[in-house]
Amino acid sequence: MPRWQRVYLCATCAVIGFALAYTLCDFGQWSRLHYLPYERRWVIAPLVVDRLAMNYLGTFLWGVGGAIIGAGIGAGAALAWKRPLPQVALSLLTAWSLTAFVLAGCYFTWNVWPF
Repeated sequence: MPRWQRVYLCATCAVIGFALAYTLCDFGQWSRLHYLPYERRWVIAPLVVDRLAMNYLGTFLWGVGGAIIGAGIGAGAALAWKRPLPQVALSLLTAWSLTAFVLAGCYFTWNVWPF
């Protein structure tokens, strides 16, 4: 497999992993890091509703973890697949990564509706 295909495979798998983890941690109400600005402290909780909490960093960290796992899966697949990837596989990777990104964006847009 050419080097550019290995990098492309890892990058698209990382985007898919990021979008999945970023969205699922919010949808599944997984425990994540929250900053409580008035109390000036950090907490790890699934959902903080009784006080003002900023949860973006915790959600982003879940996304980074998903990206690392996705890139690892892509690297493992690149090691297992010795031949160059066919054009159909490259097109599918592109479509899946763009779809995951768009669906994650739609989910969070829906959550803040009506702005």
